[in-house]
Amino acid sequence: MKKLVRNSMLVGAAVLGIGSLGTVAQAATTPASPVPSTSSTATADITPGKITLSSAPSFQFGTVAASANDISYTSTSTSGSLDIADAGTGTGYTVTVAASPFTATGGAALKNTNLLLDNKETDPIKAVDADNVSTPPALAAKLSLSSSPVTVVSAAAGEGVGAYTGTYGSTDASLKVPAGNIGGTYSSTLTWTLGNAPA
Repeated sequence: MKKLVRNSMLVGAAVLGIGSLGTVAQAATTPASPVPSTSSTATADITPGKITLSSAPSFQFGTVAASANDISYTSTSTSGSLDIADAGTGTGYTVTVAASPFTATGGAALKNTNLLLDNKETDPIKAVDADNVSTPPALAAKLSLSSSPVTVVSAAAGEGVGAYTGTYGSTDASLKVPAGNIGGTYSSTLTWTLGNAPA
């Protein structure tokens, strides 16, 4: 009798197992219901604006002593910044700068001087907006200024889009004055010119 009960339990377990497997197989073959989808569009017609140069820096050398020999003066302060903006044109651009001769009131000239810009700033030109996705324009670190324009900022086509500020430190300009010049209050006019053409 014990043997018969044991065999019945084994057969019962086997039957239950088959029933469970059959249920799992049936669930796996049930097809998933399709999810309906559709598509649409979002459009934007962005009209390019202009390229502008709104400000430029000035350099001050203060009151300094004349010398009987050749001498170089270092600027003591800088005011203003070089502010350029391209409102989505992407055409590229250049900015040039030229310096008039140093003259005093009444027309006396500071002869054969050399005005130099040596931008030593870690980040001399940067985007106004931190998330600007355009490649920034390039700012020339060292320039010797004269009446002939030299390129200070350049952006190739597709670059320099957005608003940018170029900065100079208080001691980033120097003025070389040869011996033989007479003391006086002199000034030079710097002309910064925007060229709306690829660099």
